[in-house]
Amino acid sequence: MTTMGLIETPPPGSDDVEEAVARYGSEMYGLTLAITANVHDAEDAYQTAWSDALRSWTKIRDVSKRRAWLASIAARSAMHTRRRRAISNRLHVPISEATALMTVMHWDAELGTAISHLSPRQRAVITLHFGHGFTLDEVGTILNCRGGTVRSHLGRALANLSVVIGDDRD
Repeated sequence: MTTMGLIETPPPGSDDVEEAVARYGSEMYGLTLAITANVHDAEDAYQTAWSDALRSWTKIRDVSKRRAWLASIAARSAMHTRRRRAISNRLHVPISEATALMTVMHWDAELGTAISHLSPRQRAVITLHFGHGFTLDEVGTILNCRGGTVRSHLGRALANLSVVIGDDRD
């Protein structure tokens, strides 16, 4: 807002923004939802699209093309969000299901469930050491911590696992 004496004037086109949100907002959200197929991703893409649009709001000269302009921004934002989610899903195995660890680590479902209850650092130590065969010193290097810290996490993880699974397993 600019100040002219004691009267504040709204930024140029601010009425247009409110009108555009009211007129095209649900359409843009529907577009992001259709592309991402996920409510959370659609909301992220929708917010990003409006943020991108507001940064360039004054650059659009032909107001009659605003709907198409907003739709293109929303579509690009949704496609980017969907790509990011797809990459993330390929790189990260969901820990919420025991079968996820079983498929990657070839562990049984009971062990996978027990491991999912460990802290993230303990899961990392167990997975790197037992699942991927790294030495404890190598695990320390990978996790950027000292060997003693790795051994401490491993000890706590094994203690937690023995409580969850029982002492009769190897």
